[in-house]
Amino acid sequence: MSVENHYKVPLNKRRELDLIQGLMKWMLVAMLLGFAPYTSPSFQAQTEDTTQKKKELTEKRKEIEEQLATTSRLIGEAKKNRNEASSKVALIDRQIELRERLIRHHQSTIRALERSTKSADSEIRSLEGHIDILKDEYAMMIQQAYRMKLANNPLMFVFASEDFSQAALRFRMLQAYAEIRKKQAAEITEAQNSLASSREILSKERESVVEALADQELERDALNRDRSSRADLVLEIKREEKRLRKTLRKQEKERQRLNDEIKRIIEAEIEAERASAAGEYALTPAGKIVSEEFEKNRNNLPWPVARGVVTREFGRHKHPTIAGITIESNGIDITTDAGASVFSIFGGTVSSIFAFPGAGETVIVTHGGYRTVYSNLENVLVKKGDTIDRAVKLGSAWTSPKGTSVHFEVWKVAGSERSPQNPKSWLQPR
Repeated sequence: MSVENHYKVPLNKRRELDLIQGLMKWMLVAMLLGFAPYTSPSFQAQTEDTTQKKKELTEKRKEIEEQLATTSRLIGEAKKNRNEASSKVALIDRQIELRERLIRHHQSTIRALERSTKSADSEIRSLEGHIDILKDEYAMMIQQAYRMKLANNPLMFVFASEDFSQAALRFRMLQAYAEIRKKQAAEITEAQNSLASSREILSKERESVVEALADQELERDALNRDRSSRADLVLEIKREEKRLRKTLRKQEKERQRLNDEIKRIIEAEIEAERASAAGEYALTPAGKIVSEEFEKNRNNLPWPVARGVVTREFGRHKHPTIAGITIESNGIDITTDAGASVFSIFGGTVSSIFAFPGAGETVIVTHGGYRTVYSNLENVLVKKGDTIDRAVKLGSAWTSPKGTSVHFEVWKVAGSERSPQNPKSWLQPR
């Protein structure tokens, strides 16, 4: 049979039209099904959200781990001092708190990873179904083409046309057929690549879950060790309670004398300002502006030291381990590294500098109707009357026989008010 008859004999006009319509239908289906996105927009959005969440969790974990490293180092230093029992307990309590936060962080990480894993697994199943549909439609289109005998020599299918209109129809169909086959093959390849990528993501997410679970278990073990260390320390304090009680009472008396001196000097500063105002004391316009700016920064002021742990809270508290001992403070004690730099937390004027036995040097900075007080300093770099900006170095943390800590206070002295404030309500959360 000639090539011409190969196309003409089996294909009368009606049957040819039916076959062409059938092939065009499969090509239309292939276009509708084949040109959909391989990775769903929701999966892409969720992947981006998960990536951002993991980044935030990683940054938070790094922050907690840095605080843990500081606390562990300070605990090691505190162990050398037999008299600072309350500081050691506070440091261990802080370490326990940080460990618990880190464990909760690991739990959040694991939940985020599990959600991501579930999403990737669902996307893989969707892609596998998508590829199966593409292959089925591709196979149907090929079968329809074979029924029309297009596989042997497609161009002869055009040349064997009875007239020009039939040739034009056959040529357009062949062009569309070739284009669809090309696009279908490319889409199947792309979908398979997307599937491989999703499987790789799923594998990495599962590995990350295993690592996070292992990290969580390590932190649980460390937490149990910290709790055991605290129990041992409490027992040690109980054994030396008589000696420590005597030491604590002496320290509290020294602290009260420092409190009285700070209060006296602040009052003297205000009296001097009142005298200079001819008996009608009031904040100057500049002082009012500074006060308002200071108040606007509540809960957002920087800490006076870069690293440290609060080992004595503001206000009146019972001793954490020794009954009958009350601790009172107009500020907070921040245990830090020896020689750590101490900075001003806000711009103002250095209104007083004085030394006090057992407390190193103290710097008072005026911020309109507020005062900030920095005690236990050495190598002070500012002088009385200096106008300073925020984050100016005032001096270094002084190391006493009790260890290294900076005592920090915030006072409100506007009008007739003379009240110490809780510094933690002014400083950035840690």
